[in-house]
Amino acid sequence: MIIQNGTIEFKTKTGGGIDPETGYPVKPSSELWGEPVPCQFRATKYNQLSIIKGEHVTLASYEILIEAQPVTSEQLRLRDLSGNEVGAFSVIQAEPLEAVCEVRILV
Repeated sequence: MIIQNGTIEFKTKTGGGIDPETGYPVKPSSELWGEPVPCQFRATKYNQLSIIKGEHVTLASYEILIEAQPVTSEQLRLRDLSGNEVGAFSVIQAEPLEAVCEVRILV
């Protein structure tokens, strides 16, 4: 059981692939965000003092827990309970936690 403090939306892509003539990647024809999925998230790393190429940036990584389901998407959007977007992230790892019927997603 998760204690919900936000939602995630998985990005679905259609089209795209590899061009058989040139061998170069083809951009997907459409990218859509899926339905909100209740989640529990916490920051595992959060640094607002980072500087990259002279610009101040915030570096953050999160651990997200959702009820057991397949995670096939490579990207997701994280929102808090107020509906404010925390960020859009690439999925680093999706680990099933079978003992508690949940999935831990690292972004």
